[in-house]
Amino acid sequence: MITNLLRHHVFAPQPGHKAVNRPRAQAQQQGFTLIECLVAIVMVALVSSAIAPALVISVATRVHSQRAEQALALAQSEIESTRVLVERGGYTAAVLPPLAAGIDDADVTTAPAPTALNAGAASAIRAVPIDLNDDGEIDFFVQRYRARGQVNANGIPIAFAMGVRVYDRSATGTLATDPASLVMTASDRGRSTRPMAALYTTIAASDEGDSMCNMITYFNSTTGENSALPTLCEAIP
Repeated sequence: MITNLLRHHVFAPQPGHKAVNRPRAQAQQQGFTLIECLVAIVMVALVSSAIAPALVISVATRVHSQRAEQALALAQSEIESTRVLVERGGYTAAVLPPLAAGIDDADVTTAPAPTALNAGAASAIRAVPIDLNDDGEIDFFVQRYRARGQVNANGIPIAFAMGVRVYDRSATGTLATDPASLVMTASDRGRSTRPMAALYTTIAASDEGDSMCNMITYFNSTTGENSALPTLCEAIP
């Protein structure tokens, strides 16, 4: 009560003075004007249009990189499957990758691109469809082939060059053999005609006593060198 009386006495108008009504700080409470809103909208539009291409390229590059990683893993698995098959022994030429006609081991990278993209009889110029996640949709097309290499007395390849090319599911038309580019761009970077991954390697049997001798002979024939065979090789019948 005493506080209220003091407040009334202090703020009460003095004799001879008129009470002054202080205007509220309306300036601080006003919102944006229409022009300010329009300027803000224009600025947002300009910034969005400037960063949109970069975002599109970034997303496209990320998707392409993921697809390339999947394709490379698929190519490696195909090579490892063949390598394990040969190293275990007891295989026949029929279970190996199809033979590329007229291709020497040293020229395995020059084998022609596939002309058929479908399931069917094994062929060096056929790329078979692969469904990685079993969703019923084709993810890649895989071309597998080999050169004649070196065969044993029974005509079974014991050392040969092998190639694997993995094409995107969008592949169509006349295909190429050079891998698609990974350069940052918003286009498909050649995925429709060029392989996402291409691997080439040499497969050799190692379950026989003369495996080392066969490998030396094989490399002499493919590289044009003339490395001398160890004395042990001459003793093997």
